[in-house]
Amino acid sequence: MKRMQLLPPRPGACPECARYPAHKPHEPHDRNSLYYQTKFNMEHGFAPTWQDAMAHCTLEVQVKWERELRARGAWDA
Repeated sequence: MKRMQLLPPRPGACPECARYPAHKPHEPHDRNSLYYQTKFNMEHGFAPTWQDAMAHCTLEVQVKWERELRARGAWDA
């Protein structure tokens, strides 16, 4: 079985989603980032949703982001 390997994100990027410049710690990871999708899938065995990308956020941030994503037709929980 071949294993895939990811290079680390460049300096100044989020180590989880590779967004550059890195988002603030209280903000969600970039669910649309190919790096994040690949890393998450390698670790968990399935593709991440926005809910996964903001699991580390406060409930207030999660509610705000979900509302905005739903308004744009981009919510994929």
